[in-house]
Amino acid sequence: MAKKISVYGLLTALCLVFGYLESLVSLSLIAPGIKLGLANGVALLLLAKKDWQGAFAVNLTRILLSTLLFGTPMQLLFSLSGGIGSLTVMAFLCRTEKFSLTGLSIAGGVVHNLFQLAAAVPLIGRGVLYYLPVLLVCGGISGGLIGFLATIIFKKIETNGKK
Repeated sequence: MAKKISVYGLLTALCLVFGYLESLVSLSLIAPGIKLGLANGVALLLLAKKDWQGAFAVNLTRILLSTLLFGTPMQLLFSLSGGIGSLTVMAFLCRTEKFSLTGLSIAGGVVHNLFQLAAAVPLIGRGVLYYLPVLLVCGGISGGLIGFLATIIFKKIETNGKK
C-alpha cells in the first residue's frame, strides 16, 4: 500500500509539473483557456493499466493542488467539472475494451470541454455556448495528441516490464 501511495504521489507531482509547463505556453491565440492537457495523459496511462481508483485519486489531487498553487476558485469549478466528467466517461469507455488509448483520450478531451461549458452556462450565461464548436475541435485535437503520446509511453512501459 505504501508503494502505491508513493507512486500516486510521484504521478501527481508529474502532473503538477506538466500543468505548470502548460501555464508557461499560452494557446490563447487559438481560444481563451485552451490547454494541451498533458497532465491528463497520466490519468490515461493509469486507466490503461486498469487502475481506476488511482486515475481518479491522482486526477482529483492534481486538480486541487494545481488550483491552490496556480489558480482561482472559478478555475477549480471548471477543472473539477471537466476532470471528473471526462475521467468518468474515459473509465466507462475503457471498460468496454472497444477503444484505443487515442480514442479514449479524444473522447475525454471533448467531454472535458462539454462539462466545463455546462459549468460555465449558469455563471456566465448562454452566450458561452457560441464557443462550443471551437472547444469541441480543440478537445478532439488535444485529446488525439495526448492519446498518441500515451500510446507510445504505454508501449514502452509494457516492453520494459517484460524484460
